[in-house]
Amino acid sequence: MKRYALIAARILISTIFLLNGLDIIGQTLAAHEMAMHGVPIDVIPAMIIGTRVLQLVAGTALVLGIYPRISAVALLLFLIPATLMAHAFWQATGTSMYQVQLINFFKNVCMAGGLIFIAAAKDQPVLFPHSTPSTHMHSTVD
Repeated sequence: MKRYALIAARILISTIFLLNGLDIIGQTLAAHEMAMHGVPIDVIPAMIIGTRVLQLVAGTALVLGIYPRISAVALLLFLIPATLMAHAFWQATGTSMYQVQLINFFKNVCMAGGLIFIAAAKDQPVLFPHSTPSTHMHSTVD
């Protein structure tokens, strides 16, 4: 049961990062927010591509159980500044966006909690074990 619960948790938390990385969840709002925070316009496309690559690589590795702790930390390090920049609910006080930003901020806080939990769990199973089906857990090297 523990093996399947850990794999399911990694898959569920990776979903949002994979959707972002594949641009299924568009990044036009993120680009606009970066520009509003003073990021030079000519740098924004490279940053968007870089974050997509990070989310795809770390999200896929997290799903598969390839260096899941390192992948979780990488996604957490991306998530912290993204949350502070994109969901500054305290700047939206008194506006129609306050509730939306508050919800999105705390959604990201919850995702950060899940990533911290994954990063702290030493023994993580791989999705497709190399050995016989009787093997329940594989410790990864990270």
